[in-house]
Amino acid sequence: MKLIKAVALVGVFSGLAFQGSAQAITPSPKYVSLLIQETGGYTTMEWAFERTPTVLYSDGQLITRVPVQTLQYPGPIVATFLQKREPAAVQRIVAAAAKVNLADPKFDWGIPQVTDLPNTMVLTQSSPRGPQTRVSIYALGWHYGVSPKSKATARKEASAFIDKVEAFSSELMWTRSRPTVWTPTKWVYMATETAKDNYGQVRKWFGAKPLQFTGTCTEMSVTENRTLNAMLPKLNSASRFSSNGKIWRLTLRPLFPHESGCRSILN
Repeated sequence: MKLIKAVALVGVFSGLAFQGSAQAITPSPKYVSLLIQETGGYTTMEWAFERTPTVLYSDGQLITRVPVQTLQYPGPIVATFLQKREPAAVQRIVAAAAKVNLADPKFDWGIPQVTDLPNTMVLTQSSPRGPQTRVSIYALGWHYGVSPKSKATARKEASAFIDKVEAFSSELMWTRSRPTVWTPTKWVYMATETAKDNYGQVRKWFGAKPLQFTGTCTEMSVTENRTLNAMLPKLNSASRFSSNGKIWRLTLRPLFPHESGCRSILN
C-alpha cells in the first residue's frame, strides 16, 4: 500500500445536447468526486513537491500514478500515469469510500506508534452542489499500537479501498477495458542547483526567465509547456539544465485537469 494519497469530489461533462428547439444545453462542469493525496511527513522538498494525487472526476475519469517498478538509473524524468473512464462507477466508488469511513471527518482513526510519516488526505463529493468532505489520516498503512482493535481494522479497510481504486479494481470499475496512459501537457517545476550527472546531458534552459532556487513551485508558460512536452522523450532523471552560469536539476510535477497552477496543488 502506498503512503501517498488523498480524496475530493467535483462535477460532470454532460456534453452539448440539443432538443427540438435546437437550443444547446450548457454542459455541467466536471468536478472532482474523489481525491487521494499524500501530504506532510518528514521528507525532502523535492519529494514532497512531486507527489501527485489519485483523482476520480465526476465524468468517470480516474487518473493515478504508476508505482516505480525498477531501480534502474537513470530512470524517467517524470512518472507514468494511467487513466480509465467509467461514468457509472463514480457513485459506486464514492459510496464505497463512505462505507469505510472516508467521508466522515469526525471518525477517529487512532494514532500508530510511528513518527515522521505523511498524512493521507481523502476528499469526496457526491453531487455537484453537495458538500465536500475532507479526511486526513496519519500514517495510513501502519496500525501498530492503534487501539482499540476496531480502529486498526478501520485503517486496514481504508487502505484496502485506496489500493483497489488505484488498481482500477473490477470490484469498483466494471468495464473490461484496460487503463490507458494519461499524458499531461501542463507542468510546474522546482529548480535545484546541482552538478552535472555523467548519465545525462546538460541542456540550455529554454525558459523566458533564468532558473533560480525558490524552494517552492514555479509555473510554466504556454510556450515553455510546449517546449518541455516536445523535449520529454529525450530526458531522464539525470538530465540537467544550464542557466545563469549554473547547472540545475528540475523536479517536474504535472497539473491535473482540475488544477490551474501552483496555488491549486495539495502537497
